[in-house]
Amino acid sequence: MNPSVRLFFILVCFLLTAANPASAAIRAPAAGDLLISEVMANPAAVSDSLGEWFELFNPTADTLVLNQLVLSDNGSNRHTLSADTDLLLGSGEYFLLARNGDSASNGGIVPDYVYSSFTLGNSADAIILSLADTEITRLEYGSGFAVSGASTELLRLPAELANYQPSPEGMTYGMGDRGTPGAAGSAALPVSAVPLPAAGWLFGSGLLALLGTRRRS
Repeated sequence: MNPSVRLFFILVCFLLTAANPASAAIRAPAAGDLLISEVMANPAAVSDSLGEWFELFNPTADTLVLNQLVLSDNGSNRHTLSADTDLLLGSGEYFLLARNGDSASNGGIVPDYVYSSFTLGNSADAIILSLADTEITRLEYGSGFAVSGASTELLRLPAELANYQPSPEGMTYGMGDRGTPGAAGSAALPVSAVPLPAAGWLFGSGLLALLGTRRRS
């Protein structure tokens, strides 16, 4: 085989291996690793005390372990996520947290986790998730954010209030409220690509340079 062609195949194999998602980690989330993708603060099919929920999205290439995350607001609400097994959120997946786990009374959802000691205000509130005193993500909202009978979904990045909108007509669940609990909404959120290690770029650049030198000689 021509040496230049051989080097080319080595480069392709190396880059594919370095970028293989199989190398993704299972780890605790760091700051910015989670998005609050959808919030139901004011259900209409059932009472707030039964039907409130919110959803997390993992935009990273890794699987995130949610155990020991602290859920809080700007007041006294506080809950630590805990379970007998790891609470795992895969890359590009959604995780539904709810105030009530009974689908017969919570509006017709099946949550991944049921929390306590935390409520969502209809006029203003905050959802804050932290781990070991490091804030992972935060959403603070005011008047107009919570619409009766409809969740409010994140349509695009960045995760700023201007990019959240009520779930559209026709996207209903369970007992008739609007929303897509635990699933993608009206717009798909992006997942970060697996970054190629710096050593990979150096190795690839060296091979490309060598190929270029051989072609010129």
